[in-house]
Amino acid sequence: MTQPPSDAPEGARVLTDLRSLGGFYALVSPVPAGSDALPWAEVLAEDALTARFAAVRAALAASTGMQPPAVDARVAVSATQVGLASRLWSPALGGAVLHGWVPDLSSANLVASPVHRGAVPLGVRDASAGVAVGSAAEAAEAIARLVVRDSLAQLHTACSAVGRTAVRVLVSNSASALTGAGRVLAGQAPEHTDQIGEIVRLLLAVPEVAAGGGFSPDGSFLRSGCCLFYRIPEHGLCPDCVLAPAHPEQVTEAH
Repeated sequence: MTQPPSDAPEGARVLTDLRSLGGFYALVSPVPAGSDALPWAEVLAEDALTARFAAVRAALAASTGMQPPAVDARVAVSATQVGLASRLWSPALGGAVLHGWVPDLSSANLVASPVHRGAVPLGVRDASAGVAVGSAAEAAEAIARLVVRDSLAQLHTACSAVGRTAVRVLVSNSASALTGAGRVLAGQAPEHTDQIGEIVRLLLAVPEVAAGGGFSPDGSFLRSGCCLFYRIPEHGLCPDCVLAPAHPEQVTEAH
C-alpha cells in the first residue's frame, strides 16, 4: 500500500492507507482548493438533495432504457442514500479494524461534493481528527457516536424530508449497507473476519441501526424494509430484503 510521509499525522497516514482499498474507503483530505466540496449540512440541504435525486433518477433511467419520469422517484432517493451511507460505514470499519483508528466522520468534520459523482465523494476537514480504539466494543461505540447518531442520522432525516421516503426504508438501507461494508472488508482482509463480524453485530444492536434489521438464526441478515430497487426492470428483490422470504423466486443478486 502507498505510504504517506513518515512525519505525517497518524490520521493522515490512516486515510492514505484506506484509499488503497477502493473508492468507498476514500476520504479526501486535504480538500483541493477550488473544489465544489461543501459542509455535510449543505450537502443535505433541500436544493442540493433535490438536484442530486434528479441526477440519480436520470442515471437510473439511462441505465435501463427508461425515461426519468418512469423511474419511481423514491428509488432514486433510496439509491442516493444507500450510496452515501456506504461511504460512511466503509472508512469507519476499515480504520477501526486495520488501524485501531476511527476517522472523525461526524457532520462537523465532513465535506462532500453536493452533486452526483462529484469530485469529492466524501472528505474530512481535519484528517488528524479521530478516535483510537483497542477493541470491537470501543470501535462500535466510536462509530455509533460519530456516524450513527450524527452524520448518518442527519442523512436519514434529510432524505426522508426532502425525498418523501419512509424512514424505515432509509434505516434498513443503512443496516444493509453496514453488513455489505463488513463483507467487502472481510474479503479484503480475511484475517480480520471475526473482528469485523463482531463490530458489525455490535452496531446492529445500536437501537438506531437495529430498527433496520438483524441476523436470523441461520446467520443471514434480513432487513426490516425494502430498498425499492425491485421497481427497476430486471432487478428483482435483494437477498436480504424483507420481502424475500415470501417471494424467493424474485430474488436476484443484483444490487
